[in-house]
Amino acid sequence: MKIKGLIHSVDLQFKIIGIKQNKRINFYYFQNSQMNLFKRYLYVGNWIELEYDENHIVTKNKKCANVISYIYSLSGCGKLDNVVYYDKKSLNQSLSKFLKCLGNIMFLDLEMTMPSYNVKGKKTFKPELIQVGILLLDGEGEEILRYSNYVKPKLSPVLSKRCEDFLNISANDFSLKAIDYEIFYEDFKEILENYSPVIVVYGKNDILVLNDSYDINGMPSLKEKTRFINLCQIIKSYYDLRNDPGLFKLYKIYYENQDIQVHDALSDSFVTSMVYKAFKDEVNNKTNKAEVIRSELE
Repeated sequence: MKIKGLIHSVDLQFKIIGIKQNKRINFYYFQNSQMNLFKRYLYVGNWIELEYDENHIVTKNKKCANVISYIYSLSGCGKLDNVVYYDKKSLNQSLSKFLKCLGNIMFLDLEMTMPSYNVKGKKTFKPELIQVGILLLDGEGEEILRYSNYVKPKLSPVLSKRCEDFLNISANDFSLKAIDYEIFYEDFKEILENYSPVIVVYGKNDILVLNDSYDINGMPSLKEKTRFINLCQIIKSYYDLRNDPGLFKLYKIYYENQDIQVHDALSDSFVTSMVYKAFKDEVNNKTNKAEVIRSELE
């Protein structure tokens, strides 16, 4: 349910605000991540617009509260005019403009080496890229190219059984199909130089592993040529989610379809592009999956 009103009381310790309605004060509870984001604006007399569910909590001081699921706006009254501290609508409009002007987009997914099943304790293991999937689209969403290759790792040249099982490929078949890292590097560099794409990944691990690969293989870094967008983080912030949303869970919600995860880099890059497309429709108000996403993922 949605409500807009004046903040009547603020309890930062128990993460609760009170809003007065019809001579009655109703209390609303913030999750930790919400409180950290909005507490700087939570003052008595400020206006707040929020969405809440009717699940209640009981805090140590026995207050009951509706749980806040979404914040739309926060504003206050200045000496001359109203001061807008937070406006989700304006942020969405800015995000929409940003997504429209990205130009060529590379959807990149990497599969990585894994330690053996029997590795115990805190033994250091540095993951390396072993499969690359790329889907390159122009600004209109038309496909320019696709790229898929297994890549030979340097630190762990023989795949672990765990990695074989995950990728559904034997170590022998992998060694026959995999290309040298240097070949991938030149292919990747050529795509960057020819198309200057923004690179959309889902999560930060692909960025870290790709950047580490230059040093591991003794090649000049391409960091200055790469512009990354972490789609996971953008979606998490857009919906005010506490945890990172799973790529395939989002795909299932957006397209009302079953999980299609197959642990293949090119396939996963296609799924990332589909989730990006659906999310862009959300930002542009063509669809509205916010309620079901927060319900399913929180």
